[in-house]
Amino acid sequence: MKRISQVIIKICVIILLFQFMYIPLSYASFWGDIFKSGDEFLNEGKQSSGNVINGEQVEDEFNKIYNILFAIGVALSVIVGAILGIKFMVGSVEEQAKIKETLIPYVIGCVIIFGAFGIWKLLVTLLSSI
Repeated sequence: MKRISQVIIKICVIILLFQFMYIPLSYASFWGDIFKSGDEFLNEGKQSSGNVINGEQVEDEFNKIYNILFAIGVALSVIVGAILGIKFMVGSVEEQAKIKETLIPYVIGCVIIFGAFGIWKLLVTLLSSI
């Protein structure tokens, strides 16, 4: 067992050493070069009028994605809640105890789903006004 762990450690060290060979080199540049590159980037964006991002179009796409995912989340939570409710009404005492145990993750999942969508909608609303 000790020999196997030594072999695994040696393999990990060799892999780590080979990874350092593939790290790209970075070159230092002067402030003037940095500002020149930034200005070239901005001018290139101003000249290309065909590829400009339309803010309203992006917002519409986000709203479509939001509505689709929100509808799926609501549908899944309603279906799972209905199934758990039916099982609780029909099941025996032992099954009802098991279902009560599964209600805690169900409620936590619903809070996470609706909380995430609420935060998403809040961020989109706040950031669209900027």
